[in-house]
Amino acid sequence: MPQHFRKPLNAPLLHLVQSRSVRRALGCWALALGGAVVATAAPLRGQAVLGYGDDATTVGSGTVRLGFTNLWSRWYQEYDASSGASIDTRSQIRRTLLSLDLGITNRLMFTATVPEAGSNEIATFFPDTARAIHADSVNSYDRGGIGDAVVSLKFVWLGQQTERERVAAAGFHVRSAVTVRARFGTGSPASPDSLFGVALGEGDSGAEVGSFWDVIFGRHFWTSVVGRYEHHLQDTRDIRVGAGVPGDPFDVTAFPVLTTRRLGDVISLEVTPRLMLGEYFSIGAQYQYVHEAAGTFTGTADITDSTGAVMHLDASSLDASSQFTEQWAGGGIVFSTVAASEQGGGKYPVEILLRYRRAISLSGGRPVRGEWGVGLRFYTQLWGRSLVGRDAPSTTQRVPGAGGGDP
Repeated sequence: MPQHFRKPLNAPLLHLVQSRSVRRALGCWALALGGAVVATAAPLRGQAVLGYGDDATTVGSGTVRLGFTNLWSRWYQEYDASSGASIDTRSQIRRTLLSLDLGITNRLMFTATVPEAGSNEIATFFPDTARAIHADSVNSYDRGGIGDAVVSLKFVWLGQQTERERVAAAGFHVRSAVTVRARFGTGSPASPDSLFGVALGEGDSGAEVGSFWDVIFGRHFWTSVVGRYEHHLQDTRDIRVGAGVPGDPFDVTAFPVLTTRRLGDVISLEVTPRLMLGEYFSIGAQYQYVHEAAGTFTGTADITDSTGAVMHLDASSLDASSQFTEQWAGGGIVFSTVAASEQGGGKYPVEILLRYRRAISLSGGRPVRGEWGVGLRFYTQLWGRSLVGRDAPSTTQRVPGAGGGDP
């Protein structure tokens, strides 16, 4: 059987800049940053803008926040065989996250998120070392559907403030919240009957706990530190298993095997500093570390090849390759009218987010990828005090992140 190598491909910088979608995104960044610079010329009313990234805040009692976020990601991979044959794949996925936040009390918030996804993977097959000149065939693998749905509860146990305190306070503050989250395996993993195709979700259920800390310095700067631990539950499904290296498209012994699996537990850490640029804009940067331990896969099958030889397939060969570590770096800019609405300056509290992040360190042969995101959130009131026309003094200052978290 030919030896298999897998490595990420990086597109040339010139090609990247010439990409129409990237040019549009860079143009949006330039406009947003230009608006932020203009905003800094106006008198600051404290940290009046919700920040980029997750934080230790909740929406107020009776407040509903609806969010729509689109994420786009693209990456390249190359698979080489010792015979000289190779396969190039160009993959992309678009995820649309629909979220609802409900303030049960001023300290407790319920969140539900349902992602819808569409993916495309194009594989180009080259029969020999002259692959730059002659391609044997090109196949496209398209998928669409629902990702893994999530519900969670967040409770602010330290530093919670009333609405008046949020718009009036300044100086040094510390907030902290805890979360519990349940994930449902409504998404579809990679198809066991296909060589390629991007997964739309893990496809298994799990539970997560998280700790959120906000540290606020004066009126212009605050940062959040978030730690999470996720436990995957066991499930049973058909998974593609071969006698060779897991994921090798040249492995002719790979077939679907009924497998009982439990993916490894996941720990993650995020650090997100933010800077307020006037009453309507904020910018932020983020570092994220994620580690998933090796999972357990149980299932066997015996197959007979064209020569009559019997090959024994064991799903436990997937255990070691399921472990990975990755690190991400990114940033975002937020435009928000929430603070103005809270002080009676507007009737339509909304937030708009533009963000980008890129993997800076990966293990297990996983491809380097970047991700663009655009988000929009709307607020409305079911009970309690309205977001619009509150009686807070117009000359007061506002603490950052009143009801924060990523759009």
